[in-house]
Amino acid sequence: MKLIEYFKKPKEEESFDLLPDGVFTLEQDGKIINVNNKILDIYKTTKFNIIGRYFSDFVENGTTILNKIVQDGSSASVKAIVKNEKDDEEKRISFEMTATRDIEAAKVFVCVRNTTNKEKEQKSINEKYAAAQKIIEGKNDFLLESSGAILSNLVSINGFSRALLDGIGGALSEKQEKYLNIINTNSNNLNYDLEKLFALFKLESNKVEYNYKTFDLISLIKSIERVYQKDFKDRKIIFSLDYRALTQRDCYLDSEAVEYMLRCIMDVFFRFSNLGKCSLNIGHPPVDFLKTREFRANDSLDGTNYVLFEAKITDIVFSQEELDNIFNTYYKSLTKRPIGLRATLNILKIYVTDFGGDMWVYSKENFGTMITFVLPLRMDG
Repeated sequence: MKLIEYFKKPKEEESFDLLPDGVFTLEQDGKIINVNNKILDIYKTTKFNIIGRYFSDFVENGTTILNKIVQDGSSASVKAIVKNEKDDEEKRISFEMTATRDIEAAKVFVCVRNTTNKEKEQKSINEKYAAAQKIIEGKNDFLLESSGAILSNLVSINGFSRALLDGIGGALSEKQEKYLNIINTNSNNLNYDLEKLFALFKLESNKVEYNYKTFDLISLIKSIERVYQKDFKDRKIIFSLDYRALTQRDCYLDSEAVEYMLRCIMDVFFRFSNLGKCSLNIGHPPVDFLKTREFRANDSLDGTNYVLFEAKITDIVFSQEELDNIFNTYYKSLTKRPIGLRATLNILKIYVTDFGGDMWVYSKENFGTMITFVLPLRMDG
């Protein structure tokens, strides 16, 4: 804090006590020649007990620190011991200190601000954060360990209800068939939601290890397309897949993770589209696109070093608030959206980021939603 101008005014004492921080006025050798009332409040004493003594009597290593911050114009965090003269009790306090030298007047002005309470508050915040982090880690570990048992129970419900619907237990009445269909559908949806949540918990816990290897990206895309063709046909979903613009086939990433990402996109189409059209276009991004997005996955901005995925679904539209928080699975305004949809988008975002890519979601009325992400074709480690 620049204090010289305050003390060039005629009424120095008034300027002194208007300052919000504690101020020492020192001679060049560190002897105290004046203090403001804030200093007296901090040290619980009188001017008689301060003036004439040296700065280092009131701040640990005060002269050494003072010389440094005067020379380089910086600030410093310092410690002091304050003794309450009424009850003879000592306590350590923390200061943030700045200083200014007036060469003409041969004086040094030192400004100190008590930061003891802020340090205590920060310490309390850090302790609470550490405790919360421990609880979160323990919760995630517990849920991940329990996921197999939970999902196997749902698989049993889904499987047996399907078997009954297929007539393994004999003919069903119309009402029985209706209720079994509800059980089967709900258990299937719940199984999907929980599977995606457990996958998200695992990614958030940093318990995933990637196995990088070279694989043929186009062959992987074709194999996934074959798996979902019948599902889309049965659901009468209009789906198109175009990867003709993809000229570079070799990809050095974790093939299982990339396959899971593509399945996530297909699942969004299959589970959350009712009467809309779905399309997935895969190619290489234009260099201008990479530049405008400030893409920095690799030093080179050659578009063929990257792969661009554009997944569009016409009958899902997000509000602006939802878009602003689309990658916060636990944001309250998204509670009306299916758990599996929210978790899937966040899983994709984590994978894309881990691979050095980036992801965006665009949504508008009469257009639908476009999920776009870019990956480098190669990771070097």
